[in-house]
Amino acid sequence: MTDLDQRIISTLREHAEGQVDIGQLTSGAVARGRARRARRRAAVGGTALGVAAVLGLGVAGGGGLPVEMPWTGAKPATQAATPALAAGVPGALARPDLVGKDPGLLHFGFDPAHARYLSWRSAAGLESAQLDLGGSAPVSFYLARSAAVAEEVHLEGARYIPQPADPPYDGQMDRFSMGGAVPIWVLRWQPVPGLFARLRTVAPTDAALQAARSALRLDVAHRCSAPVRLTALPAGAWPAGCEVTVTNFPATLDVSLIVDGSGFRSMEVRLQYARNTAGEGTKPNATVAGRPAYRHPQGGKMELLGIPQARLTADWGRPNEGFTEDDATTVLGGAQVAKHLDRPATW
Repeated sequence: MTDLDQRIISTLREHAEGQVDIGQLTSGAVARGRARRARRRAAVGGTALGVAAVLGLGVAGGGGLPVEMPWTGAKPATQAATPALAAGVPGALARPDLVGKDPGLLHFGFDPAHARYLSWRSAAGLESAQLDLGGSAPVSFYLARSAAVAEEVHLEGARYIPQPADPPYDGQMDRFSMGGAVPIWVLRWQPVPGLFARLRTVAPTDAALQAARSALRLDVAHRCSAPVRLTALPAGAWPAGCEVTVTNFPATLDVSLIVDGSGFRSMEVRLQYARNTAGEGTKPNATVAGRPAYRHPQGGKMELLGIPQARLTADWGRPNEGFTEDDATTVLGGAQVAKHLDRPATW
């Protein structure tokens, strides 16, 4: 059994009882590469996280542009990227009722002197981040207005994993270990009534997790900062999710913006940047707002061309649904991309 297998099994057994079909799980998760950011509609309750996101994993993929590889704890060559401060916006302690309501905001922060962001995310009621605190593995943080949302785990294209009934958010440290595997450490607490916070890591000790709690700030708010903005949306559509992965920044960058619409419509707009990649010179076969674009022959996906060292795509094909090529043209036509993708100050 590989280390990946053991980590997936350990993660799922934290949340579920019984046997885990590791063959089906691993082949599905790895074959899909970086699974699309899973999200569940309000009609079925809350949000969802892909196994790759839960474990802090990634694989190379997507038209020759690499995305983040498994985290190694290596420090960046230059200053790390952080979400920008949202001036005038109250943090989670002052307004817990605002947590998870705006995909453009994070109602928490971490002391940059002690924690480096690997990613940040706001979608479907959940605000979260992955962090490097100098340990052997990243620490994940989740903040929500219900324990069900803070706890949810999802396998896209496979099955939902049952969650423990009413896990205690009592400030106690939980340790899980299966057979000699590296332990999973989980800390759950309620900073204020009606607000649920969870820290999690896979490491020999809980030192990094404890350091994360010390570095956590719930009295500030930040933007879900991203180097791409969507200024035009189809009728009846709205921004529903934002995820920015900066694990190997400034060498690579991966951004996912989710657009939802009435009738359970969904579209993912994704920006992938790799500083040392010149691009493949894709030939345009369409135009978007007078700019060259590429309509993928299999349908359900369009790419806006001409962005140096990056790909910007709109995907409305499965597992998304409901939107059309005209809708994607509208979204990409209004997309604004920062001139310097490797300079967060310009985002």
